[in-house]
Amino acid sequence: MSNGRRFHVVYISLLLIAVLASSLLTYQLSYPSQSKEAVYLVGAVTITDPERLPEYQAIAGPLAGKLGGYLPLAFAAPGLIEGQMPADALYFIERYDSLEGLQGFIASPEFRQAKLLRDQVADVHFMMWLPAIDSGSLPH
Repeated sequence: MSNGRRFHVVYISLLLIAVLASSLLTYQLSYPSQSKEAVYLVGAVTITDPERLPEYQAIAGPLAGKLGGYLPLAFAAPGLIEGQMPADALYFIERYDSLEGLQGFIASPEFRQAKLLRDQVADVHFMMWLPAIDSGSLPH
């Protein structure tokens, strides 16, 4: 992967992290009981203004990091095995150390302000969070 492409993937990944977190706030999801277990944010976005994206990332990325969030996986073109893709977009998975950290991120005044900018540079298709589970409990 070229340095330019790698930069673009990292750039998009940071945007996706913040986009997913903000959608949780926007849709006012009801959260289960508070826990210290890790949660994963999953989402899809389309970047509409890549030139201004760094402005948003400069705010959202460090804020997420302060609250225990980081982006372990980001993808440009997923390979569908079954079913239908919900959107033709870039997909990402972001991990937070706890649900409290994720909630702190999306409820923060800094993120609410950054979300205004995010909505100018990207279209959010969906965001959701999933609780981390013990790998021994997986069905396959």
